[in-house]
Amino acid sequence: MKQGFGIKVLGFAGLFLLTLFVFFPLNNLRGYIFDKVYRASGVLLISESIYISFLGIPGIGMKNVSVTLPLAEEEIELHSQSVTLRPSLSGFFPPHPGLSIKISNLKKGGDIYTKIGKGGHSVSFYLDAENVNLDQVGARNGGPPVSGDLNISSDINFNEVDVSKSTGFFKMTASDLKINQQVLSPPDPAMAAFSFLVPAMKIGKLTGSLAMKNGVLEITQFKFGDEPSSDFKGNISGEFKLEKIFEQSTFNVALKLKLSQKILENPDAKTFTSFLSSYQLAPGEYGLKWNASVKDFTNFSIKAIPEKLNN
Repeated sequence: MKQGFGIKVLGFAGLFLLTLFVFFPLNNLRGYIFDKVYRASGVLLISESIYISFLGIPGIGMKNVSVTLPLAEEEIELHSQSVTLRPSLSGFFPPHPGLSIKISNLKKGGDIYTKIGKGGHSVSFYLDAENVNLDQVGARNGGPPVSGDLNISSDINFNEVDVSKSTGFFKMTASDLKINQQVLSPPDPAMAAFSFLVPAMKIGKLTGSLAMKNGVLEITQFKFGDEPSSDFKGNISGEFKLEKIFEQSTFNVALKLKLSQKILENPDAKTFTSFLSSYQLAPGEYGLKWNASVKDFTNFSIKAIPEKLNN
């Protein structure tokens, strides 16, 4: 019964898209379609052409596309050869919409597939990114902070009413990773005096994974720069205790760092190493820990300043 119902829904979707294609030129509907996508996902699309895709679940395909993704207070702009949008099966029955976006053949390499859905008080977000060249992932107002190739696998169910009930996982690997020279500044302009220059540093490989369940976001693994030629190596451990109200959630995280002799002797790294000197455990080795709430960070509380990690 359920299988037959699903086939009917897909058949209806195909018939609807075929009718749309025959009677309404899709290129004339681009603005309407892109507005709906933006409202549903926050993703801004601009394309050269648009067409119906009948592979698998019927959807809408685009060629030569600019994709702007929201990321906190920044926006990341990507360019790809093609993008395909498809509704999820539940997307035909509000209030449980779903949308999948497949970004293929990014201009500088890589593919991204994401699926976003909403049901009740939860928002689901699935992401699969393969061999994404980070040189193309710079924010609109600046170049990329890091370079390298990135892979991500993530599936998160975020509870908007009670954050502690959120579940999911996040896995990431990177290769040929490098920190590009940049100035790190606090988000508050009044604290601009605390800005400092971060020199270019080679990292190499990175492996990270996080698991979210039972009110805890645990860093199950996060290490980087394990090669002899790495300038910046270390690991992150700890957890993020999730509370019903997100701002009350707390970090309990430790960061261990080791810098190469090349960086320690680099004049451009002076402000960076001076900042780290308060957390020195041994020559070129540093340990920082945070035990603060989200509210402490957003309010620039003194509790958000890291403490020195004990040996």
